[in-house]
Amino acid sequence: MKEQLSYPLNVSTKEALKEIVRGVPPLLKMFYRLLRDPATPRSVKWWIGGSALYLILPFNLKFRKLKTFPLQLLNYVDDVLLIFHTVQRVIRDTPAELLDAHWEHDISLKEWRDLLFKIKVDFQNIF
Repeated sequence: MKEQLSYPLNVSTKEALKEIVRGVPPLLKMFYRLLRDPATPRSVKWWIGGSALYLILPFNLKFRKLKTFPLQLLNYVDDVLLIFHTVQRVIRDTPAELLDAHWEHDISLKEWRDLLFKIKVDFQNIF
């Protein structure tokens, strides 16, 4: 049975973004711990490692000819999409007891993930 998301949340988009940003350090810490934990599925380790490698490599999709502001955002879209997809895959493919053991934040991982879902839906409604 699929887990129900608690969207729509009774928080503004601004408040949700603040809470998501506060959850980034615990998320990075959790990713590091998952990489070191032998119980973590190999596919999850590949997603974390591969995404980190892609984000730190010096070459990237750069559209140098696109000088106007809205088109310059294309330089960052691939990174943002990769980060969102990686977070979703790691949370989906990792056993819940491992996620709970490695998550250290004042809100639960489920609540933090629901905030991500809220932002995703809010941005889809804009565009």
